[in-house]
Amino acid sequence: MADLRRKLALQKDPYDLQKSSSLFLEAVKNDVIFHEKNCPEYARMLKAVDFSVDEIDSEDKLYKIPVIPTLYYKRNYLSSMPEEKLAVKATSSGTKGLQSRVGFDRKTIFYGVLMMIRYFSYHQLISPLPTNYIVLGYEPSRHTQMGATKTAYGATKFAPALHREYALKDTGTEYRLNIEGIKKALIKYAKSGLPVRFVGFPSYMFFLIKTLKENHISLKLNSHSKILLGGGWKQFSDEEIDRNLFFQLIQDTLGIEKHSCFEFYSAVEHPIPYVKCRNGHFHVPIYSRAIIRDVKTLEPVPMGCLGLLSFISPMVSSMPLTSVVTDDIAVLYDGNGCGCGINTPYFELKGRASVSQIKTCTADAWELAQGGGV
Repeated sequence: MADLRRKLALQKDPYDLQKSSSLFLEAVKNDVIFHEKNCPEYARMLKAVDFSVDEIDSEDKLYKIPVIPTLYYKRNYLSSMPEEKLAVKATSSGTKGLQSRVGFDRKTIFYGVLMMIRYFSYHQLISPLPTNYIVLGYEPSRHTQMGATKTAYGATKFAPALHREYALKDTGTEYRLNIEGIKKALIKYAKSGLPVRFVGFPSYMFFLIKTLKENHISLKLNSHSKILLGGGWKQFSDEEIDRNLFFQLIQDTLGIEKHSCFEFYSAVEHPIPYVKCRNGHFHVPIYSRAIIRDVKTLEPVPMGCLGLLSFISPMVSSMPLTSVVTDDIAVLYDGNGCGCGINTPYFELKGRASVSQIKTCTADAWELAQGGGV
């Protein structure tokens, strides 16, 4: 069976859904068949709901692929490959102490890199200029396998890294907040005149800006500097401020304009990046499809209606992550109304669902298939 992920990853325009539609559909069907053959738990799940991949003869039918709540991965580990074939392992940041465990094989990683090169090139985020980094997250360490740590480090590969300073430093036994350290590093970077990139959690970016303002420090960084934020505000949600005000504070303090500030969305159970356009919308790229599902039935709801944010993607072969539903409440809109030049549908995040809302009929089907629970 041909692996169509490479062709998908190499498509020139990462937002041309029409041109890549048939390729995407076949790649998804191949992915379901692969996991059904190689993951006994997944095969039992498909059998429990009497699903056949032959039902998927158009994109409109993709929602029928049995969907797995990300909550399930926080309690259960699924794999379509033996452990020794997994080149990278990661965990989610955790929900009430629970963490999803995922693993990726070399082919999945390779196709992911191809995808990111196309995707980051489109958004003009790949640069040959030597760059200093402020990583607004965890320093890589043997103490953690968090996906956010690996993602932030990976993002420092798209412009040659001269030096990295971390907002959360590894002490050997725990992580320590390092706002003073990144402030000092930033001042040093500014004096060098080279570009600076900020990568990671928006809350730590805000804390840094706040510290600079309190110390009456205003910098004018190289015009090629970028802000790449993702992962949400997490436990600092009470500190979250309006994004336009946030970007204005960044411009006033660092001289980095709004068009050089990027916001990302992804999940360890769905490792596809979504980048906000200039109008603040997460448009869906060719590597996935977004579906908003009814909280109780998991049936798709019309555009413009609230529901659980769900994704379809064929890009991971090591685990059955083809169809997942998150605990994010969102709304999907027609991309033609955005006005940014990207016409694919986009979603807006509206909040989080409770665990009880996510324990749906699909979760129950998994419980029956596995003899366990979510």
